[in-house]
Amino acid sequence: MTGSSSNAPQKDRDERILDAVLRLLAQHGISGVSIRAVGREAGVAPGLVGYYFEDKTALIRAALRRIEEQDIALVTAVRGSSPQARLRTALRRVAKPEFLTTEYLALRLQLWALAQAHDDFAHINTTAQERYRSGLADLIKAARPELTRAECGKRAADVDVVQNGLWLTALLGLDRASLRRAVARCEEIALGP
Repeated sequence: MTGSSSNAPQKDRDERILDAVLRLLAQHGISGVSIRAVGREAGVAPGLVGYYFEDKTALIRAALRRIEEQDIALVTAVRGSSPQARLRTALRRVAKPEFLTTEYLALRLQLWALAQAHDDFAHINTTAQERYRSGLADLIKAARPELTRAECGKRAADVDVVQNGLWLTALLGLDRASLRRAVARCEEIALGP
């Protein structure tokens, strides 16, 4: 019990630091991220940021991994429901309001751009995308057990493309009806014949 409570302040600081990195990336891009700026945004001393994260690259790596975990959570099955309901729930999560804010979508664009500019970031991004698609393919396989694993993977990749397009076009002011149609299209891809 004592070990848990002593780790709580560190976890809270880590979370505040990563939240600050994500906000700065969304608002200012990579040029807005520095040890000093992150410390200021997180409300901690820059030395503390430097203690947890060696440099700007380590901050960006941690941010990418945080987004990866959020993406994996999108395809984490909801217990107690049918395989089809679990899949539909996962497919609908990407259209939740918190993922359609300008700040969140700007962050995604920044992270995608960073993945193109740095090999280490590209590796993290590729691994995250593979894990997301694999989780989605698992949900599809559970809902449609007669499909081959390869077909489930193909459908997961197609859904991922539509979802990323949904996020990109949401920046243009996509209306709620269009969002519902995009999610329904993802359900058709995943569950259709």
